[in-house]
Amino acid sequence: MDKKITELLDAQVNKELYSAYLYLGISKFFSKEGLGGFASWYKVQAEEEQEHAMKIYDYLLENGQDVTLNSLAAANVDFKDALAAVKEADKHEHYITKEIEKIMDAAVEHKDYRTQLFLNWFITEQEEEEHNSGEMVEKVEMLGNDKKNLYLLDKELGSRK
Repeated sequence: MDKKITELLDAQVNKELYSAYLYLGISKFFSKEGLGGFASWYKVQAEEEQEHAMKIYDYLLENGQDVTLNSLAAANVDFKDALAAVKEADKHEHYITKEIEKIMDAAVEHKDYRTQLFLNWFITEQEEEEHNSGEMVEKVEMLGNDKKNLYLLDKELGSRK
């Protein structure tokens, strides 16, 4: 595996772990706001991001590469309202998509077909993640930040497993 691809994948492990950290913080924000369904939804999202990190972690190790586990930056989870929180999640998903695409570009450049095949799952996953986060922003914008308005959406989100 080319050194550049290894470095990008290694860095992505930490970015995915940071994503989990961020979503756990968003979950905490919603929990403190009394919106348990939102809190649960983002907690599940945090668990998914940990799974993504582990997929890359395992892929690197299975291909004889090392993994560097760096310290995670503190996630800014001081939001003024629900809309700000879901917009931050949406912004972050777009950032992660760009990072995955950078790795794919390097894999294509270096004709690393195995890594391209591996990354196809992440490309598809990011399409879903961006759709979900964008839909969340649309719904919260439509409902506004009034907890009474968010009540039904909160109940719907709480059913995610």
